[in-house]
Amino acid sequence: MKRPPCLAAAFAFAVPASLALLLPSCSLLGLRQQVESLEAQGGIAIQVTPPPKGPAPTYALAWRMEGDKRKDSAGFQEVREDGLAAFHLRLGQVYRVGAFTDENKNQKYDAGEPLGFLKDVSPRPLSDGVATAKILPVTLTRTHGLPKGTVIERPKENLELGGKMNVALGDVASLREARFAPDTGGSGLWRPLDFLTTNTLGIYFTEPFDPKRIPVVFVYGIGGSPQDWDYFIKNFDRSKYQLWFYHYPSGMRLSRVSNVLAEGLRALKHRYGFPKAYVVAHSMGGLVARPAITEAVAEEGVDFIPEFVSISTPWGGHKAAEAGIRHLKKPVPSWIDVAPGSDYLVKMYNTPLPKGTTHHLIYGSIKGGPFYLRGENDGVVTVESETDLRVKKAAKSWRHFIHGHVDILNEAETLKLVESELDGKG
Repeated sequence: MKRPPCLAAAFAFAVPASLALLLPSCSLLGLRQQVESLEAQGGIAIQVTPPPKGPAPTYALAWRMEGDKRKDSAGFQEVREDGLAAFHLRLGQVYRVGAFTDENKNQKYDAGEPLGFLKDVSPRPLSDGVATAKILPVTLTRTHGLPKGTVIERPKENLELGGKMNVALGDVASLREARFAPDTGGSGLWRPLDFLTTNTLGIYFTEPFDPKRIPVVFVYGIGGSPQDWDYFIKNFDRSKYQLWFYHYPSGMRLSRVSNVLAEGLRALKHRYGFPKAYVVAHSMGGLVARPAITEAVAEEGVDFIPEFVSISTPWGGHKAAEAGIRHLKKPVPSWIDVAPGSDYLVKMYNTPLPKGTTHHLIYGSIKGGPFYLRGENDGVVTVESETDLRVKKAAKSWRHFIHGHVDILNEAETLKLVESELDGKG
């Protein structure tokens, strides 16, 4: 069933409360298979230097050794113009990961062509709530001591090992593209591994980079999609700001997608040299964004994200996620982190935002609300969670609107307040 932008988020939080009744057995089986497959996979990302240029393609791949021979390979792919390549690979294996520039375009390595590789690389588990990923550097050189005329064939492909993981970093894209439609939010929630191979994870630009304007990164929430930000993107002040958005599978463990956001922000800063960027997040996107900001600034050693705005974020967690964990042997991975008292939330509470980052907290409420939410709420999240004191007390400002969880992103007064806060007038 197709849902309008942002309604998917409401559905995602509502489902766990009566999960066994609302989801057919085939859907639960599909979810279990996705989670089990995710638990068997890890991720590896590389940054190839120098990045590809000129007509000759640069290829990347991962392979296993058996003694002194190349046994098999996975994830053969053309390296992006920015030098990035990524893989999802079976855990419990040790790989070599590398890249070469195919100057004669035969899809084989010929002695003398630029080549670089890393030995003994182990993927970081995709389902691990603690493991963090780093982009590994691979430097291409021509000096490898191989006799002239040596040709190395690509090891046979083994699809059971894994494959290419699609990533984006600074790609210019239109919000109207099908890959950003509301249905992709459902895919990212219930089929996160499929998202990593059929969609493209990463930070997108709505227009080419402009060094004169401040980047604003929008982060959607659980079950959401970039089109949740349609009203903001259409009406935001582009004279001061350039608008970016983070596209990710919201069913993944939050530490993993938060880590990818942090690494992406750092990589873009290195590429373009912008002095600062702002982050605006909705719903669970706030739980993704806050640790990402902390990590990015700590790793970079520079306070380059001075403004952070969260809208309708369940800072205290969501009890529906807790219910989903109780009912299912293999729940949606992100529910584990959104459940009240989770290790992820506790770590977030105990790790303050950087001193140079100001947090503005926006939340909403409506009259009534669904039966499973006790107390004042916005139709999806309780006000108690939206205004959790462990987060609210550290915020510079907080503002309440009489709007629902979905509607708040489509209101002029919300947009006006966000712009005012980013302008330093909030």
